[in-house]
Amino acid sequence: MIIATKQSLSVLLIEDNPGDRRLAEIALQEGSLEARLSCEVSSVGTLADARALLSGSLSPFDAILLDLGLPDTTGLNGLTSLGRACPDIPIIVLTGNSDLAAGTEALKQGAADYLDKADLLPRPLLRTIQYAIERKQHEVELLRLAQTDPLTGLLNRRTMLTRMSDAIASSRDSQTGCAICLFDIDHFKEINDVYGHRIGDNLLKQIASALSAELGSDYTLARLGGDEFAVVATELESAESVPKIASRVIAVIESISVDGDARVAASASVGGASDFTGDISTEELLAQADLAMYKAKVSRRGSFSLFDDAMNAEAQQANEMLRNMPSDIEDDRFFLEFQPILDAQTHEIVAVEGLARWRDRSGQMISPADFIPIAEKFDILPRLAAKLLDDACSLIRAWSDAGVPVVPVSLNISPVQCRDPLFGLLVLAALTKHQVRPHLLKVEITESTIMNNLDQTRANLELLRSRGVGVHIDDFGTGYSSLSLLRDLPFDTLKIDRSFICNLEQDADAGAIVEAIIAMAKRLGFHIIAEGVETESQMELLTKLGVDALQGFYFSKSVSSQRLAELLLEQQASQSPRKLATRSA
Repeated sequence: MIIATKQSLSVLLIEDNPGDRRLAEIALQEGSLEARLSCEVSSVGTLADARALLSGSLSPFDAILLDLGLPDTTGLNGLTSLGRACPDIPIIVLTGNSDLAAGTEALKQGAADYLDKADLLPRPLLRTIQYAIERKQHEVELLRLAQTDPLTGLLNRRTMLTRMSDAIASSRDSQTGCAICLFDIDHFKEINDVYGHRIGDNLLKQIASALSAELGSDYTLARLGGDEFAVVATELESAESVPKIASRVIAVIESISVDGDARVAASASVGGASDFTGDISTEELLAQADLAMYKAKVSRRGSFSLFDDAMNAEAQQANEMLRNMPSDIEDDRFFLEFQPILDAQTHEIVAVEGLARWRDRSGQMISPADFIPIAEKFDILPRLAAKLLDDACSLIRAWSDAGVPVVPVSLNISPVQCRDPLFGLLVLAALTKHQVRPHLLKVEITESTIMNNLDQTRANLELLRSRGVGVHIDDFGTGYSSLSLLRDLPFDTLKIDRSFICNLEQDADAGAIVEAIIAMAKRLGFHIIAEGVETESQMELLTKLGVDALQGFYFSKSVSSQRLAELLLEQQASQSPRKLATRSA
């Protein structure tokens, strides 16, 4: 029984022998009449004529019947050529003299089926064509599924990498340039956490649809996974085109919003890289764009960064730090220094903040601003934080045993630690291990860290506070927490960010903000620390405004654990409180 899924067929017959051509045409006409189908047959005698007909046809053919013995091609070359020109059309090879080997080889080269010319009977011929069409439709659908992202319908990562490789080769041949822009959605995890994955998925689909409409077929648009996308551009005249592409991407995404429980707006951080040599690998170009995107992300929301040689040097430095970090943690090359926190009235040291330091194998000090982001990105931070927590508790124990008048030590806590359900228990375990009283340890957490994972952060902080560990909100005024969080979360100390302190003397607005923060904090019962104090006038003004404690270079830079012990012993021995001289490690 013939399976008819279409009411009409359009077949291209490529046969140079007039007699064989006529037999095939008759078989198609009789078979279509029997199946009550409309069948239109276009016949040509050469491969060149076939290619011309295919390129000029307004409606593509459903199937191609191809004779392997054409005058302008040899063997299977015609099959290969047609397969590249029209990959979505099934090609059925016609062989002579029961040439089974030729037919089998044709199947290996992409033919949908093969028939002996002696067997061109109406029903078998039409059945072979229809089965070939169905198989090709399934093949095309499977290929589409393999090449595209199921959520957005965009190309997937594997297909995008292939297109990038082709773009690089094309730029080399055409002496033009190619580029890639990588971007992801700012704070997408928070969108999923707050509004749910349904809203997050809808946002990704809207972005894909809007960008497809904006960029059209001139660019290759792909979803690489999660909230990360890529745009590949070819035939560029200069690298100046890349920022323009990025600007279009950013503008489109910022114009999108999704209605859920609340209106969700989006923005993107875009990194671009281009090549005009054709000598770069796909992996290298992608890595360059990834570095540029990372720089854009740490710059500001909705920004663009284009790869340059300076980023390459930074990447090499980052890779070297990444290689050395695990072994240097084991070798105690990471350690704590301590910046004193002084009572605003007496200027006695009443607490210290522990600050992470790294002295590498060459003896060079590496800035926390350089190594902390790398430790966070590559999941080394939990290990480093655990080591520094243990060091802090060990030092408190050692100072106490040596008769040093110990003051509370505060440690900065990262978003990675706050997301860990075991974080609170790990802190308590370190205190127990070294027999340290909980009130001698404080944790400092920023506003942005609180919002990163509110529920888990709350659980960890409430556990610590219930056991006597102090909880500071750090860099207050720079994040986006609400006043209700200050009331509801278990804070006992508020630290005013240094950005307000540094402008205190020149900026009346900064002074008003600081005064308002102090008044609010006092109403809520918080202990107040002003950090970043660098001048005597700042110290005097903050004291007058009513802060409880002061921290900054005016009193002391960070000092070693040994020097801190000496300062605390000197303070104990002194009968008259004194202001510390500025000291560095």
